[in-house]
Amino acid sequence: MNTTPTTIKDQPVAYTVVGGRRVERKTSAPRLLSVVVLNRGGRFNRAELFDYLSQLNPSEIISIEPLGTPYDVESLSNRYPNLRFLLLHTPANRGQQVNIGIQEAHSRFVLVIWNDNSGIVAPTRILEHMRNEGILCTVPVIKNDRGELVPSIQAPAFFRKLLRVVAVVPSKEGMPSLFPYDYAGIYDRERFLLCGGYDMSLANEYWQKMDFGYRVHMWGETISSNLQFRMSCESQVPSEDITPDHSYRIFYLKNLSVRFTADHAVLPFSRFLPFHLRSGGSLVTSFRLFRNAQVWVYTNRYRFTQDARSVTDLWEVKET
Repeated sequence: MNTTPTTIKDQPVAYTVVGGRRVERKTSAPRLLSVVVLNRGGRFNRAELFDYLSQLNPSEIISIEPLGTPYDVESLSNRYPNLRFLLLHTPANRGQQVNIGIQEAHSRFVLVIWNDNSGIVAPTRILEHMRNEGILCTVPVIKNDRGELVPSIQAPAFFRKLLRVVAVVPSKEGMPSLFPYDYAGIYDRERFLLCGGYDMSLANEYWQKMDFGYRVHMWGETISSNLQFRMSCESQVPSEDITPDHSYRIFYLKNLSVRFTADHAVLPFSRFLPFHLRSGGSLVTSFRLFRNAQVWVYTNRYRFTQDARSVTDLWEVKET
């Protein structure tokens, strides 16, 4: 029985790899951490960032470069032997960029940050804790450009049958989060890939993160905070677009419409009519989306340990 999710492997993106000359260290133990840098834009001192990241002693640094080759790629790749640039040839949304970076990484754990992050503190004992506890992702405590704590913990709840996500400041060790704020965190590479990563078909980043969060929790994985893991953001994080658009419709079918029964999940056909009436699309489009989601749920039916309702209803219990 093949229950491997089809999220990542069906998302080919053309890119060129520049740099990354490997330094052999036969006498030392293999390092457990790779770093993936997402680029938000802006004129930040890249050499200063890579100098700082090198002090974390990662096995490699992978910088995801959107369309258009930066002028400093060659000089920086020559300066830092363990730095690789992935030059994208086609557009890729943020979740897909995270997928690519984590796939390319060679370490067990992958730190995903942005080019405007600074003051990164990631104690190595976090990796041992993640390995021992089977944690998929550890999210940091984040400060904004004014030094204020960011409400980076995402807690789901139903209000009058409507799903809401409440953002709170991490206040105690191990607080659960539905998804990583702004994609930043330390990911267990194997667990991330086995869960399918972020779904590129969801162009809206908010619903993309919601889809990832609910999926991994429904599949029994853990995303939690560590108060010793900290970073700052030098620019303002763009506001989330929570419009119930096309991405929301896919999220709704793959998550909120799924029902868990006995030992597996199912997307019952009885959910089709309510979905169609609320989607605002044509009957043909609604049926195509529903059928695709139904096939996906069936393929991965035994990966589920609960449904979205259970994840949300039990959230307060997890926080205590």
